[in-house]
Amino acid sequence: MTVRMSLFDGRSLPTVWGIGVVLVERECGLAAIENMVKGSRGTGSRGLVITGGIATGKTTLLRAYVDRAREAGALSLYGVASRVERHVPFGVLEQLFHSPDLPPAGAAGAANWLDQAAGSLSGRGTAPAGQVPASVLRGLWQLLRDLLDQRPLVIAVGDMQHADEPSLRCLLYLVRRLRSERLHVVFTEGTGLDAANTLLRSEFLREPSFRQIRLAPLSKAGVVQMLAAHLDEQAAHDLAPAFHEASAGYPMLVRALIDDLCGGGPQVFPEGGEAGESFRRAVQRLLLQYDPPVIEFARAIALLGRPVPPSVLGRLLGTDVGTAHQAVAALTLAEILVDGRFRHRMFQNAVLGGSPTARRALHRRMAQLLHNEGAPARDVADHIVAAERLEEPWAVPILREAAEHALAHDEVGTGIDYLRVAYEICEERQRPRIVSMLVDAEWRVDPATVLRRLHEFDTSGAGESCGARLNAALNTTTPYLLWHGRLEEAADLTGGPPAGGETAESLGGLATSRLWAAYLYPGVFQTGPMECGAVEGGAVGGGVTGGGAVEGGASTCLEPDCVPVPLNPDLQSVGRLAMELAHGNEPSALADAEGILQRSRLNPRTLAPLTAALAVLVYNDRLDTASFWCDALLAEATERRSPTWHALLSAQRALISLRQGRLAEADGHAETALRLISAEGWGVAVGLPLAVRVLAATAMGDPARARASLDVPVPEAMFRTRMGVHYLAARGRYHLATGRSHAALSDFFACGKLMRDWGIDLPAVEPWRSGAAEAYRSLGKPRKARALADEQAALLRPGHRRARALTLRSQAATRDPETRAARLREAVDLFQVCGDRLGLAYAVMDLSRAVEALGDPVEARSLARRATALARECRAPVQAADAWSERPAARPASQGLPPARIMAALSGAERKVAALAAAGHTNREISEKLSITISTVEQHLTRIYRKLKVKRFDLKSVLHHTDLEGLWLG
Repeated sequence: MTVRMSLFDGRSLPTVWGIGVVLVERECGLAAIENMVKGSRGTGSRGLVITGGIATGKTTLLRAYVDRAREAGALSLYGVASRVERHVPFGVLEQLFHSPDLPPAGAAGAANWLDQAAGSLSGRGTAPAGQVPASVLRGLWQLLRDLLDQRPLVIAVGDMQHADEPSLRCLLYLVRRLRSERLHVVFTEGTGLDAANTLLRSEFLREPSFRQIRLAPLSKAGVVQMLAAHLDEQAAHDLAPAFHEASAGYPMLVRALIDDLCGGGPQVFPEGGEAGESFRRAVQRLLLQYDPPVIEFARAIALLGRPVPPSVLGRLLGTDVGTAHQAVAALTLAEILVDGRFRHRMFQNAVLGGSPTARRALHRRMAQLLHNEGAPARDVADHIVAAERLEEPWAVPILREAAEHALAHDEVGTGIDYLRVAYEICEERQRPRIVSMLVDAEWRVDPATVLRRLHEFDTSGAGESCGARLNAALNTTTPYLLWHGRLEEAADLTGGPPAGGETAESLGGLATSRLWAAYLYPGVFQTGPMECGAVEGGAVGGGVTGGGAVEGGASTCLEPDCVPVPLNPDLQSVGRLAMELAHGNEPSALADAEGILQRSRLNPRTLAPLTAALAVLVYNDRLDTASFWCDALLAEATERRSPTWHALLSAQRALISLRQGRLAEADGHAETALRLISAEGWGVAVGLPLAVRVLAATAMGDPARARASLDVPVPEAMFRTRMGVHYLAARGRYHLATGRSHAALSDFFACGKLMRDWGIDLPAVEPWRSGAAEAYRSLGKPRKARALADEQAALLRPGHRRARALTLRSQAATRDPETRAARLREAVDLFQVCGDRLGLAYAVMDLSRAVEALGDPVEARSLARRATALARECRAPVQAADAWSERPAARPASQGLPPARIMAALSGAERKVAALAAAGHTNREISEKLSITISTVEQHLTRIYRKLKVKRFDLKSVLHHTDLEGLWLG
């Protein structure tokens, strides 16, 4: 039989005996009670002992029996034993004989006999010490005998394990003397608790009329039943496993969870840890059923959050090992603990509820104890952090060691927590090292947080040697100052020669700073040549020269002979990468880049070399190799849970994908990079992912999306970086695509000026002349476009296939049809080799037009179809290619005619209008430039179309080899 009644809402549910609780999986107990109630109509006594763990529903079942017996006409005497009254003589009997069901005369008689019994135990009577006088026993027997003559009698006692000894002796006497009467006795007894008088209580079960039932925690099916009273069937089945895991099947805790759920408390799932208010109160009530030492041990275990030997627990709480073993055993028997830890985080958090001050004090004691025991640093550090402030001389070294361990295992948040506490309690002499580690760790999560701490390096080296100050500055601060565009501070911080004390760590930090400088600011921080110098341990000199003064006159003064670089192959490779990024003329740079990528695992000290190695591969058109290594590093960054590393490598991957013509992929990687860390956190490097997004959106025919990326605020210092170069070029392409040719020229030339000034004017880095040449062509200035294309060709270096292909395409646009076709065929071959699918699509489109101009419409249409397929593959608009595939095979009659014959067919005014229309100007713009009305422009165009047998779309190709600028100016 299952009895269900909701405590949580007003829904009507089946009830038995009117009890207001949920009884699930208690069929055996309910059947036993029902049999006892039915037996009250007969003769002979009956007894029942209900046992079970804490909070299994024993008291609920006992009260159910008392209520049912009263309904059946029985006289009920009810009491509950208590731990605090365990040593109060006759405490249980006093409760029984104060029951409201007892007639006044019976109550008075019982009180008289109990007073006599108490007097005898206090030494005033004749009975032996601890014994109940026989007269008292007989008097109570007679009192009950008189009551039983009137109606059946029920004696119900809860928590008999706490009953006082005199009450137990009296009850045992009465049960034995009233076997033939209608006396029913029901006790509840908790297991796993500190119990008294065990032998005496066991005597009851020797009585022939007594039986025992044990209540177990609910099964998952039982939890489903309880939930089904409040939720639909599916929800009950879904939540039951989590509820069962959190509650251990104790009905009281399940009811508390339901109460929290129905009251809008936190949802309960296996991975959850937050306990609702009802659940916390229920857990506290559950614990209060134990003796105080068990409660203290429960709190200590919850505080530690891991299994701890009882010997350690005993020392922590100042008790003996035996007490600790008993407490752990009791909590384990109750399934509160499993394998030495709390079964569920909700349970653990509910146990921890209490005084924050007391918890902090316990954490401090635990930290001290674990430190004295020689426990691992992280075990001690967790308690130092929880104690909030523990100013012991050993605390900071422990926190630092724990942070190093956490960061090495990519638990960055934990490492930051340790370091922040260490920062709060450290001495001044320890602060530089702590701040250095903290900045490193915080940068891995969000580079914007580093800005709050950089000012500390102005004075963090006070009291230390100059060499130690250089350590702290170079190893940590300089790269972050560079990242956030604070060049003058970086120069000031690294100013002056070191005063000795260089270590491998400081030299590695110097190499990292040089590399970030060369990567971000190729023109501001110039990398000098490697020179030999005698230093400690044998080294080669090399440093950051003052060749590129920063704004305001400050310059870095780490001269080549000031700062040693050890004879370390990796550091030498890093130096050559810096040379390549700053000047682009290092012969072994590609081998060095691949070597570093093959040997290095991603970590804070290798991030700069790995990033630089990828950049060297990209800027040397080794896109397939770069994509392979970048994908591997991205997977590692994801696994190691560093948003900054992931974002930086995503930006690199976006650039690689863009140069491979994979527009959607490039846009996705750039979006990921900008989502992982804020624009503020990106510092000056924000220009790279923004540039890729602008270029990808523009190439995919989405100028609005490109515009949105250009609207993102960027730091002014970005335009002094390599990322600023990419950003300017991308903005120029956007302007070009949206018909703002003059704005595009301005951006392209600004980009070119920076690259020339910095000595990195290489088409493989950024082919800005190709963009500027296209802008000139759109303005009808082919001679200037041709000059730029040829100038770019002269700067090409062997192996830069993609840059050569882009240059050939740019040159082809200003040549005659035969030369144009030849150069485009070469460009097509190079685009195929280097892997730039979008460049290949554009080149094939151009080639189709060139071939058509040479009179081969069949090949032109074939090439147009190929270009269309390539463009669609790249997610680029295909209208231009489709236009060729849809046009008839016949070309305009005037196309392919010598320029002189075309010009002869047009009047002077018509030539000017035709030139401007071919350059892309609108009728209104033409009217303004030539100071004529729009109607006159339209009349000229009508005559031009008729004479040349073309439409406006064909004007550009028909006049392709004509000096358009000269036409409309002259």
